[in-house]
Amino acid sequence: MVSALILTILLTSGLSLALRNKPRSAIKDEEFIGYIVLILGASILVGLINCILLSVYSNLKAEIPLPIFMVCFVYSFLACFTLGLQDALLAAGNLKIATIFDLLTILTQILTLLFLINISQTSLMVSVFISFIFSYSLISFGSLTIFLLNTPVEKSRLTHGLKSILTESKAHQFFAIANGLVDRIDRFIIGLILPIAYLAKYALLSSIISFARFLPDSAIKLYLFKHHRREERIRMDYTIRTVGFIAICGVLFVVFSQGFILIAFGSDWLLPTTVGALLVVQEILRGNYQLSAMRLIAAGKTLEMSRISGVLIFTSISLIVLAVHSMGVWGAPLAMVVTYLITTILVEKKLKEITNDN
Repeated sequence: MVSALILTILLTSGLSLALRNKPRSAIKDEEFIGYIVLILGASILVGLINCILLSVYSNLKAEIPLPIFMVCFVYSFLACFTLGLQDALLAAGNLKIATIFDLLTILTQILTLLFLINISQTSLMVSVFISFIFSYSLISFGSLTIFLLNTPVEKSRLTHGLKSILTESKAHQFFAIANGLVDRIDRFIIGLILPIAYLAKYALLSSIISFARFLPDSAIKLYLFKHHRREERIRMDYTIRTVGFIAICGVLFVVFSQGFILIAFGSDWLLPTTVGALLVVQEILRGNYQLSAMRLIAAGKTLEMSRISGVLIFTSISLIVLAVHSMGVWGAPLAMVVTYLITTILVEKKLKEITNDN
């Protein structure tokens, strides 16, 4: 699942960002269909490469049965294709449909998993994968049907749409890949430096804390939706009341996360509360950085954003390695907090220059 997500980021981030960053009126029908064709090809590649990675693991560690490879390909393909189609819905201005499909995906996964567990005909692992595959299949079919029915394109124009999306994606590829990789590099480095037990605890806590990115991610999608409709953009003013509200929510989320882990997994899985607090701060700063970065890209400053993305990658990796070596597991989120503060300052400086020029 993790490798499928990383491969999806590497192969599709630039394509989806190139489409979503354009106003709806500027996107031609052949570009929509061209994007879907490219996402389809990328999804097949994600499935094939993930199976190759699984084969390498099988030869080095433990033999994996053939049916798992089939499940790996189908899951990886559908996960990538569904995510790509969801981005296309946002680019088309179908925010309500995209939201409904998101909710249906989660609901279908929960109901399918509960059904499979109750009939006790499959293992827990197989039940989880079936629930994901079933939900992704439904949402992919629904999203694809919407585009094929509402986006008529001549075959002669399809090649032009493919070339247009590929050309525009080059400017956004580095930024999109940087965000995706940096978002997961902390676990990779912790796994290399610290005992595996710390990685398991950190992965569990950070996965729960990642629910805190619902609000910033929603704000980013709403910003892109307004950009597609050429509406006036809203910028959040961080008043004392707003900061206080975010701080209270952060504290409550840390307490909830620690309590849930204690009840569900036991005290052996707990990390210090400071780690959870730093992870929450990291998620808030990450969302703020990405929202500011989207404003900079929308202003046409893709080259500047690519340079800042380079700073993001170099600073995050360097600081995480140093912090984890010297401070242990809580050095990783601390390093990311510092990284997002630095990169946010750089983005805001560029935005201020644009405002002064105007």
